[in-house]
Amino acid sequence: MRCILCNMPLVLSHHGICSQCVKNLPKFNKICYQCSLPHSLSTKICYRCRDKQPYWDEMVAVTEYMAPLKKLIQHLKFYRKTELTNALARLMFLAWYQRRLSSGLVKPDIVTCVPLHHFRYWSRGFNQAALLARPIARWLNCDFQPYLLSRKSVAHDQKYLSRKQRITNVETLFSCRDDLTNQSIMLIDDIVTTGNTINAISQQLKQCGANYIQVVCLCRTIL
Repeated sequence: MRCILCNMPLVLSHHGICSQCVKNLPKFNKICYQCSLPHSLSTKICYRCRDKQPYWDEMVAVTEYMAPLKKLIQHLKFYRKTELTNALARLMFLAWYQRRLSSGLVKPDIVTCVPLHHFRYWSRGFNQAALLARPIARWLNCDFQPYLLSRKSVAHDQKYLSRKQRITNVETLFSCRDDLTNQSIMLIDDIVTTGNTINAISQQLKQCGANYIQVVCLCRTIL
């Protein structure tokens, strides 16, 4: 087994990406712990989250949406390279674990994921967020609930919409009917762009009683 980035032999084949390539991934500079966007304040939370606080509590991202992870995500989603799943999930887990060591991020009670509409699930054959979430839940020894959330209707593709249109597009898109009283939730997605989708989901989870929501993603788009 060889590293999927540099093609060098792996000592531990199930890792998928060698330790040197992990070290060489693009790094964030100082970021807000809540939205994972750059900020210059001395506090952990940026002025954006202070001014308009999102419904989720903390976000962990591996890197920006750029090479080399951008290409790997595209291969996973659009070319059905599901063999990349464990390697990418491991990067997310390592980023989460580093945050846990540095700031005491809590271990969640439930791991879930951003749902796909059934039409897109049917055409793609899988939900990439669920594929990433499953091994993370196993490594954390947490309850994995991929169907905790349901998607009500087909929405317009977010990448073709303006910021205002994206907010409107997802406001009533998701629902959750479970009792999540005093539960800590880890919400998994592959890419977070504006944050409108995960904010709408987090609002639903908080309305169902969740007391803490941490978002873990591979890439955070810097707008």
